[in-house]
Amino acid sequence: MSPRAYIANLFAFALSGLALVAALGLSIDGFGLFGTRLIAASHFAPNLRLTVSGDRVTKAIEIAERRDDRVLFVGDSRTQHGLDPDAPALTGVKAYNAALAGASLREQMVALDYALAHEPTIKHIVWGLSLEEFPFGIAASGDYADSPFANRSITSGLLRHLFAFDWVAASAKALLEAPHQVRAPMKRNGVAAFDGVPVEGPRVGARFEAELAGSARELRGSLPQAALQDAQSQLARMLAKLKADGMDVDLVIAPMHVWRLEFFRVIGTEAQHEAWKRELANTVATLAEAPGDGKIRLFDFARAHAFTEQPVLDPLPKSERRFFLESSHFYPWLGEKILAKLFQSEDANLDPSFGTELVPESIDANLASGKSALDAWEASHARDVGYVKGLIRNGERVRGRTLADEDPEK
Repeated sequence: MSPRAYIANLFAFALSGLALVAALGLSIDGFGLFGTRLIAASHFAPNLRLTVSGDRVTKAIEIAERRDDRVLFVGDSRTQHGLDPDAPALTGVKAYNAALAGASLREQMVALDYALAHEPTIKHIVWGLSLEEFPFGIAASGDYADSPFANRSITSGLLRHLFAFDWVAASAKALLEAPHQVRAPMKRNGVAAFDGVPVEGPRVGARFEAELAGSARELRGSLPQAALQDAQSQLARMLAKLKADGMDVDLVIAPMHVWRLEFFRVIGTEAQHEAWKRELANTVATLAEAPGDGKIRLFDFARAHAFTEQPVLDPLPKSERRFFLESSHFYPWLGEKILAKLFQSEDANLDPSFGTELVPESIDANLASGKSALDAWEASHARDVGYVKGLIRNGERVRGRTLADEDPEK
């Protein structure tokens, strides 16, 4: 065989392989971007889409393909896991969850601008906020730089879904599961999809332990105040623009399990958390006089409450459903209670004391009552308090060993 013929055959073989990979990707259409899925709906529902780490490339394409949404959710992974566009409070209203795991406020604003540019029908923003992600820049890790959020083309994103390893591997796994039921991590309308009953038993404690121990290694004391102030200023400018455009915005301080509130207290972040809430309330109050017909409100769900105080070390009452995956992330059925409050829908299980609208006139009383509620929980849950403190100590020891391993002087 001549060299030219060999190269031609090699090229044809490679092209055939790529065509086969593309054909499989299109027939599986695990990420729901091509509209070509051939797997039966009973095994892989058409409204479900696979999700991979990062998820920026997929979500940006999905947003560009959507039409006629009226409500948009933005935020970090707490919002992505917990606020469901198909919640009863939004019956008859088309909505989408554009939240991104690990997204800082700056990245959330990029995603919001992108969504509004593609969907001018959006008129209401539900914006989930959390202190830990608030002051930072856009992370260099992950797939943000490869996504249309960073001005990469949608075509390049679609090609990645057909040929890049992570996406091909996820689609192949879905194909192998298809004869029974696809069980891979998925989302629906942008929100993480949960099937079956929540995790219970020892695995609950293990999740809480791993998540809080990890937080203890990464977060210690106050966050950089200058960065927080800069982020507050950026948020104020964005909110002023949205109000001027006639957009309604509900800022939601995301709920956290009481163990995480205790964690904030022990590591010395509680005062900064309260100051951050106060600054948000002042921003919203100042914008009330700004031009525009949009309405901006602020709700605080990060408080001790029966919903956030569910036991970790002991079983739940039999009639009760677990609300938290671990101390940071809540299930959509707790999110339903948040949305019922925001959209003033009827919910027989809604406790009016869950979630407080923050305004400057009552901010001092609200913060004081939140602190008192945590005091009361501490007084009656000494074992939990000791366990949280132990997790923090363990996390610090691991952090110390890691630093020592990295520093040749130690």
